[in-house]
Amino acid sequence: MSDSPVLLAVYDVGSLAPLRLSQVARANGCEIAFVAADSEHAQQMLPVLGRLGRVVNTAGRTEASVVDELRGLHPAGIITFSEFRIADTVRLAAALGLPYHSPALREAVTNKDRQRERFAEVGLDTVRFCTVTAADQVDAAIARVGLPAIVKPVVGASSRNTTAVATAEECRAVVAAALGGIGGPAETAVVVEELLVGMPVEAPWGDYMAVDCVARGDDVRPVFVSSKFALAEPFRERGAYGGQSVVPDDLVREVADLACRAVGALGVHGVADVEIKLTPDGPRVIEVNGRLGAWVDDLGVRAGSSVPADIAVKAALGRPYTTPDPVGRGPAVFHYLIVPPVGATRVKAVRDLTELRRLPFVDRVVPLVEPGAPVDWRIGAAGNVAALSGAAPDPAALAETVAAIEAVDWIDYE
Repeated sequence: MSDSPVLLAVYDVGSLAPLRLSQVARANGCEIAFVAADSEHAQQMLPVLGRLGRVVNTAGRTEASVVDELRGLHPAGIITFSEFRIADTVRLAAALGLPYHSPALREAVTNKDRQRERFAEVGLDTVRFCTVTAADQVDAAIARVGLPAIVKPVVGASSRNTTAVATAEECRAVVAAALGGIGGPAETAVVVEELLVGMPVEAPWGDYMAVDCVARGDDVRPVFVSSKFALAEPFRERGAYGGQSVVPDDLVREVADLACRAVGALGVHGVADVEIKLTPDGPRVIEVNGRLGAWVDDLGVRAGSSVPADIAVKAALGRPYTTPDPVGRGPAVFHYLIVPPVGATRVKAVRDLTELRRLPFVDRVVPLVEPGAPVDWRIGAAGNVAALSGAAPDPAALAETVAAIEAVDWIDYE
């Protein structure tokens, strides 16, 4: 290691690409030390991480021994881009005396039920909810929350096991499947919460947005605002776009303000991603995730309005940063996800992707599955079959592009 400041990056599934993170770290004159989680993904990535910076491997070690090694690096900051390592990063930051999310509010950042409690405590937003850890608690949850409702994991990401339910019977079945791991990943606890009804929108637009924010004490600012595409059944994200939006400018600013207040209520230091529902009665908080949102750095850079990864690194190092106006004026840059239909279990065939790649305004097509691969809607983003990105001159052209993407017949399922 050189005499440059050291930035610790706790690495696991969902992180910003290691090469991108190392590039931003170098641009800020610092060295990167990857703190590799003990997960299968992180362990497989060790050779890549080692080529880009120093690696501190946590596998098979106590947290105390990891802290001792990290302390010897004299780190100037710490960060994670993985939803699954926020709690670990909070503990490491506290042990090393580094600024990061408040330890006292850590559960409010990572646990969706505690987050709802915190928002109610500060009078920010009140949504009826109930935590369920056993199937026999469902009827009491319905009595408290009402129907329709949303069922989702207390701790989770990427729309895993997230489903809207309209009847008591449906709610019981969905909760039983989630807690029992029936046909998908098992959850230890789920939240049954009030369904926020969105304002009417035209396809392909969604009725919710995301605001990535940066926080340092009471100074909380928007970094990048993303508009969303319509959800796929039952409640799966189809990606986002930014630079321009079909959402009116004054509503974008209202959404950004609410997002910043939500981040401030949770004791966040650094970056956080906030999802906001657009309802007929005004914007409502869906949830806050204590890390940079997926695709946000790429969208911000291509929109020409922000470099979110750079802002995240500067915040972690305690350096000054500038943030843009939340209302974008650039091209309509997008990241669009193709998801398998509910009920599909396997990819039967993948045909030529040339037609997708030739569509106007599509710059990149990344297939995520091969013939024979299993598919499952319950695992959320991990079940996507392709990701497309590009830039359209305006939302109208983007809507035409999305319609053309969905019309291409390139994959068969069983």
